Amino acid sequence: MPDQQPAADTHDMSWVLNRLTQEKGVLNAVLLSSDGMVLAQSDTVHRDTAERAAASASSLFGLGRSIAELADAPEGQNTPRRVIIDLPEHCILVFSAGHNTALAVAVAAEMTSPEVAVASGATIKAVNGLAPALSARERTAYRSA
Repeated sequence: MPDQQPAADTHDMSWVLNRLTQEKGVLNAVLLSSDGMVLAQSDTVHRDTAERAAASASSLFGLGRSIAELADAPEGQNTPRRVIIDLPEHCILVFSAGHNTALAVAVAAEMTSPEVAVASGATIKAVNGLAPALSARERTAYRSA
């Protein structure tokens, strides 16, 4: 990924997340790096909550890659496209967003409700339209001289 291209780790993408929270039933949204760092969050979520959610969502994607072996998924095709947490009266949707990122969206509705379908559709639309800008560059280890 070219360094000059706008990316979530160099530009504020919270406007995308705030737009998602305007969908009926959407409570919060967090854009995270694949290693669990918050890249952006909606104004509706406290920073501490966003940080815990980012770490957890990153772990979910790691588990998804590990369990992909059960489906005989070949290397390179083992990253989940989405993970769904179905809670009583709430749902958490975690989508692969861009290179090295994921997007977690909390919805105040059951998995089978229309609100979850709308939130899912809006998130997929945002990801498909903004994937390069929702991406993050590889982090490199800092070496002191």
